[in-house]
Amino acid sequence: MRILIPSDVFPPDGRGGAAWSSFTLASGLHRRGHTVQVLVPCRQPCRSPLLAHLENIPIQRVPYYAPAIPFVQNYFRHERFWPRLAQAMIATANRQGGVDLIHAQHTQAAAAAILARERLKVPVVVTVRDHWPWDYFATGLHGNRIPHPGGSWAALVTDLPARLGALRGVLALPAIPYLYEHLRRRARLLASADAVIAPSRYIACRLANLVAPERIHVIPNMVDIAAGDAIVATPPRTTWEGDLILFAGKLEVNKGAGLLLDLITALAEHQHTLPPFTLLIAGDGALRPAIATALTRHHLPGRVLDWVDHDELLRLTAHCSLFLFPSNWGEPLSRALIEAAALGAPIIAMPTGGTPDIIDHGQTGILAPTVPAMVNWIVRLLNDPATRQHLGANARRVARSRFAADCLLPRYEALYTMVCQSKQL
Repeated sequence: MRILIPSDVFPPDGRGGAAWSSFTLASGLHRRGHTVQVLVPCRQPCRSPLLAHLENIPIQRVPYYAPAIPFVQNYFRHERFWPRLAQAMIATANRQGGVDLIHAQHTQAAAAAILARERLKVPVVVTVRDHWPWDYFATGLHGNRIPHPGGSWAALVTDLPARLGALRGVLALPAIPYLYEHLRRRARLLASADAVIAPSRYIACRLANLVAPERIHVIPNMVDIAAGDAIVATPPRTTWEGDLILFAGKLEVNKGAGLLLDLITALAEHQHTLPPFTLLIAGDGALRPAIATALTRHHLPGRVLDWVDHDELLRLTAHCSLFLFPSNWGEPLSRALIEAAALGAPIIAMPTGGTPDIIDHGQTGILAPTVPAMVNWIVRLLNDPATRQHLGANARRVARSRFAADCLLPRYEALYTMVCQSKQL
C-alpha cells in the first residue's frame, strides 16, 4: 500500500512523544513492505534539509512563515498554511503515481489532509494525540489545573487570563472570536475524516461529541521493543549515586510539571527514611530554574539535566529504580510511560487521562492520585526492591502484548484496508 504520512513533528527536529510515535509507525509500515512518504511542516528557517531520509524513509519538509505574534502566529501556522500543505501532499502523490491513503498526525497535518482529499480521492485517517480538536492550547487544562470540556466562549474567557496572566489575558480577549471559529473549523475538518484513531479510551470518549462513533478507533501508540532493547544494551553516559529516580518530560505548567515542585518539597521531608538515591529530571522548559532551585533549597540529591537525546533517555529509563510521572493534565497516552513499561521500569504515575490504559495499579505500576500519595509510594518502593522488580517485570510483559509494534501494525493495516474498501463502494 502507498501511504502518505503528514506529521506536524518528526525526528530529528521533533523530540517529543508525538514525533517518535509518528516515526515508529512510519518505520514499522516501511519494514512491512508498504511505500511510505513522510511530509513535515517546517517553520522557517528550517533546521533540517527539505529532502532527507531517516532509516530509508523519505522525508519532505514543507516550509512556512509565521510571525512571532500571539494568535497571528497561529493563523499563519494553520489557516494560511493548510492549503499550501495540502498542495504539497497533492504534488507528492502525483510524483509517486498516486497514493492509496493519507494517515495524518496532529493538527496542521490533519486539516491539510482533509483539504487534499478532494483532489486525491483517497481516504484520510487522522490520529489525535492530544486535545487539539476541542482545546485551542491542546492540553485540555483550564486554569493550569482542571481539564475543561471544550472550547466554549466561557471557557476561553476564563482560560486566557489563567494561562497568560491577568493583564495579557484581558488584552487577548478580543481574539476570542478568532479562537472560537478556529476551534470550530478544526472540529469540522476532523469530523469529516474517514477514520479517527484515538490512542486511549480517554481520548475516544472526548472525541465522541465531535466524531461519529463508528469512525473512532482506539489503537494505542506503539513501541519497537527490539530496537529499544538494542539501544539500552549500551550503558547510559549520565552518572548518579544510589537508586535512580527519574522524571522525563517538558518542564511546563501546561504539562503538569509544576507538581514536581510540590513533590520535591514533600520528598525532602522523608529523606531520612530512604536509602541513598538521586533524582534526575530530564527535560527543559519554563519551570527548569524553579525546579533546580527547589532541589538546592531542600538539599535533595538530584539535578536537572538538559533535554537528553532519545537513546540516552531510554538507557536511563532502563536503569532507573523508579520512573515518576506526576502529571495532572489529561494525558492522551504518554509515550514516555509506554517506553518505561516496555523497558521494565517500576512506574509511579498519576491516573490522569489515558494513563490507566498503560498501568494496572499494583500489577504493572502504581497509580497515585496526589503528590502525598506519590511520595508515600516512593518511600515504600525504594525500601522494597522485590516489589519494584515485580512491578517492572509485569509492566514489560504486558507492554509486549499491548504496545509492541508487531502486535499493533496489523491493526493499522486492517483499518487502512477497511477505509480503502469503503471509499471504493
